[in-house]
Amino acid sequence: MASDLMQLGISGLRTSQKQLDVTSHNISNVHTPGYSRQVVVQKAADAQWSGGNYYGSGAYIDSVNRAYDQFAARELTLSTTQLEESNVRQQHMMMLDDFTSKSAVNTVNSMNDFYNSVRSLSDHPNDLGSRQTVLESANQAANSFNNSYETLTNIRRDVNEQLDVTLERVNALGQELAAINTSLQELPDGDKNHDLLDKQRGLINELAKYTKVTVLADKGSLADKVIIGSGDTLVSGVESSQLKMVSGDPDLEDKQIAIVNGNQAKAIKSDHIGGGLGAMLSIRDDVIDKSLDEMGRMAIGFSKQINDLQQSGTDLTGAMGSALFTDVNSPTLLKERVLKPLGSQTDIDVKIDDVNALKAGDYKLTTSFDGTDYSFRLFDPAGNEMKQADGSAYIAATDTLPLEVNVDGLTLTMNTVMGTPPATGQSETVIIQPMRRGAANIGVEMNDPRGLAGHRQTNIVEANPNNTGTAQLSQTSQQTPDALAGTYQIDIINSADLVAGNTGNSGTATFEAISGAAAENAVGNYTITVNAANKLSMNDGSGNAVKLIDDTGAEVTELDYPLTTTGNTLTMVASDGSQVSVATLSNGAAANDEFTLAITTSDKLTVRNTQTNTLMDLKDDAGNTVQALAYPLTNTNKEITFAGQTNPTLSLSDDANVGDNFSVTLGRSSAVGGNTNFLAMQQIQHEKTMNEGKSSVIDLFEGLATDIGMQKSNADKTAEVNQLDFDAASERVSNISGVNLDEEAANLMKFQQSYMASSRIMSVAKETFDTLMRAV
Repeated sequence: MASDLMQLGISGLRTSQKQLDVTSHNISNVHTPGYSRQVVVQKAADAQWSGGNYYGSGAYIDSVNRAYDQFAARELTLSTTQLEESNVRQQHMMMLDDFTSKSAVNTVNSMNDFYNSVRSLSDHPNDLGSRQTVLESANQAANSFNNSYETLTNIRRDVNEQLDVTLERVNALGQELAAINTSLQELPDGDKNHDLLDKQRGLINELAKYTKVTVLADKGSLADKVIIGSGDTLVSGVESSQLKMVSGDPDLEDKQIAIVNGNQAKAIKSDHIGGGLGAMLSIRDDVIDKSLDEMGRMAIGFSKQINDLQQSGTDLTGAMGSALFTDVNSPTLLKERVLKPLGSQTDIDVKIDDVNALKAGDYKLTTSFDGTDYSFRLFDPAGNEMKQADGSAYIAATDTLPLEVNVDGLTLTMNTVMGTPPATGQSETVIIQPMRRGAANIGVEMNDPRGLAGHRQTNIVEANPNNTGTAQLSQTSQQTPDALAGTYQIDIINSADLVAGNTGNSGTATFEAISGAAAENAVGNYTITVNAANKLSMNDGSGNAVKLIDDTGAEVTELDYPLTTTGNTLTMVASDGSQVSVATLSNGAAANDEFTLAITTSDKLTVRNTQTNTLMDLKDDAGNTVQALAYPLTNTNKEITFAGQTNPTLSLSDDANVGDNFSVTLGRSSAVGGNTNFLAMQQIQHEKTMNEGKSSVIDLFEGLATDIGMQKSNADKTAEVNQLDFDAASERVSNISGVNLDEEAANLMKFQQSYMASSRIMSVAKETFDTLMRAV
């Protein structure tokens, strides 16, 4: 009996000891992050049959369990990812919001200072001091753009460095998780090593700060598979992959995260990676790069519009103005906007034509060659393939280069693509970044204040709104000679063409058609004959006599010859009854001499000086002076050149109709004290010359600042919401797995009493045994 009692005491002592051990372990780890409370499962030992009854044999520890719920743990992991992503985004948006409120706003202020200095100069356009102030303001504006670009690129560089540091920690976590997987498999009953499992969950939750994490249990193995992002395996069994930053192709600065397996590095889709890594990639690619593009678009719009005005005016010396700022279409910048693969022979120029149509963002151009033709696919900044209205490729296939393509205010000139010629089946993708370095490239090219072009020749070209045709009249040069200053009307008319013939006659008379005769109602072929009686008659192509007008104004069918009319003029009666002077015939015609006259009509262009109401002399294609040009114009560029001028002044496209007219005002090319150009420069401050007529240059900044401010506000709100979700998930895990000191203290006392009671049982057993031994 004493022996049974002793065994019962021993079992109670052992179970109480284990209970105390686990309780003490819980208390020791009350502040250990990620620790899950452990619970002892105690069971009664099997009863033993004796003397017709079952008697209990004590208790034993069945297992030590971990207070853990996988669904609550998964929820905490997800909320950790979301919270860290929103916190990282919030931190960077605060930095960018600070940029727009300080560095970028300084750029806007410097632009306004430039406009104000030009406004002051327009009041005193010849003042060299005011001109110097404008140059200094221009330098300040350019420097502000440069500083904004440097600030943004520094932020971008910092993000890339943070990505590198974060990847080092992710790689370390992957290795630690792989090591835990190894231990779990090597240790006996590794799935019962609760502290190791807690450590594993803690590492997973830390990993979740940096990226979205999915843990998959491997059947038949304790080594969990850890997947990050949208499906890339970081840990598989006891093996861990490595992450690293790799340069983009063809944009080397567009560094991407790649997962390395062996010697292969595969880029990870950054839009689904989540966590802090996802936030940093999103900030870099979607916010910082967009900000660089918007600042670049501002710099290009500002400098090009000022340069265009400068180059359309005359400076203080009377010479044509030169560029104030760096030419946005310099040979270097034309090629700098294209990013191509290393070793590529592609040569593409990107020219800025229309700042109003420019869009921020990258274009992607993919070219392939089938051995004969080049085919192209062009993608807009949103990543959508651009198509023509009929659904065909935006750039038609061709077998010939160079090729020019116009898109969104740009002209792409493809001089060479992939080689001359490329290999059959070869393809290549290039990135076009028209705006990215605009703020970095702006600078002031002028150092002489006299070079500021204050006067601008005022030239106005307008089509009559009642025109029925669609022809366009334009200037071929912004500057025209002062000799042409005045107002003009260009008319499209249908007028008669008269051709006289007098070959084969025996007399010496000269027969000449009158140029410009209004003979539109006398179209036909005519014969003029002088008979032996010295009478002149005129017959039409059918032999019918044509009425003529004698020197008294009477209508006759024969005139005395030699003619007695003024200037020996031959005047006929047209089909509508009007009298038209069509030719002159000198003395000297012999009897029976015949002369021919062909009258036709054609469309012509005339230029009339509206101040003097006279037709202007023009130069035809042969260089002859005429007062009407055949229309449509027959020279290559459809140009109109005034007589006495070397260069053309105007150009009129085809498709004008008879009766259409255009008005032209040509101002003087130089004027001392002129300020029209300075006044035009001031207007750029507020004119909606950007964003398809919706924004001024400064409005672009307002839009950028508003967009960043809204994103910061959204980031703040998202961070608040995600913090609440994280706190709730943490509380749920704490309620399930956390250590309650009050509860553990009660358990400690309870198991201590149990331990002491079991000890007493053993003492009673010993005393009983001793009594038995003494009785023997």
